[in-house]
Amino acid sequence: MYRKRSGFRIADGLIPAVITVFLTFTSCIDDPPTHAEINDYQSYLDMVWELYDQKYVGFDEKDVDWDALRDEYSQLAENVSSYEELQALITEMVGELEDKNAWFHRDSLGIVPIYSPDIEVNYDYFLLMELLEPWEFQWYDANWGLCVIDTIPYFAIKRFHYFFTFMHFSDEVVKYLDAPGMIIDIRMSDDISLVPAEQIPSLFADHQRTSFFTQYRTGPEHDDLSPLVIHETTPVAWAYTKTIVLLVGEQNIGAAEAFASVMGQMPHVTIIGDTTGGGGNTPCYFNQIYWPLWEDLSITCPFARIFTADTISIEGNGILPDIYIQTTPADFLAGHDPVLEYAIEWIAEKTAP
Repeated sequence: MYRKRSGFRIADGLIPAVITVFLTFTSCIDDPPTHAEINDYQSYLDMVWELYDQKYVGFDEKDVDWDALRDEYSQLAENVSSYEELQALITEMVGELEDKNAWFHRDSLGIVPIYSPDIEVNYDYFLLMELLEPWEFQWYDANWGLCVIDTIPYFAIKRFHYFFTFMHFSDEVVKYLDAPGMIIDIRMSDDISLVPAEQIPSLFADHQRTSFFTQYRTGPEHDDLSPLVIHETTPVAWAYTKTIVLLVGEQNIGAAEAFASVMGQMPHVTIIGDTTGGGGNTPCYFNQIYWPLWEDLSITCPFARIFTADTISIEGNGILPDIYIQTTPADFLAGHDPVLEYAIEWIAEKTAP
């Protein structure tokens, strides 16, 4: 079962997983609001409210009265009696923004979602590795891996990370310029950097094009926003422009969505899977990624956002696939990955001599 692209739709959600690095900014907000070092629960909640009030980028896209929420939750904080209760209350308050890139970070637990609606994850990692085993799939590092399915190179990108080994990735792509097609699977992508999201499409671009735009919060007022900052993709001399399939799902947000939006512009690329998560707001990235709260607990505050080349905000919209493939947990339990299976059959048919 599949359906063709007909426009953007609101995605149901996504596991919070990523923050992104922006390439060209004139400034960056990197200082959280100061607060007295006192063991006062209400003051901590007010401090988080102030952080978002001064730094959060997306109030114009959210149907919330932030001032009213301060009154409501500050009063509730008067009855808090532990940090655990306080964290739960902050989760409720910030969760009103329904932003998938707002989360806590605790040293002992890692990322703790603040807003994590139910989504339909369209892959199972362990099943995927099992299905790829006959083709001797291997991870080249923590960020990406490769195998060849019959004559079709299959690249999996696990993380859009600051330290993505782009030159190594490029060296592998160039080995397969004679291949009739390629599959690029980003369904498991869960990391933070726009750098590879902008670099990698240069290996496949048919001509120079606008990749995406970024915008960030510049001042204390909710409408203190920068002009849109353009990011462009320039193809390498040998760019691969044969048939490419890109596999995506609801679990993709941030940098993965920026990558999908660039690749989706190219006429030789077909996106297969499900609409991405619509998590286009991103936290700061220089000195202050996590804003310290207490003990080992920190919180993110999305201060910037990503727009497609058509200047459509990715937040709340996501990137629509060209071909939608439905998956269910029963598929995975039965040993099937409908997205991968469809992609293999589809590209084999499209590239048949």
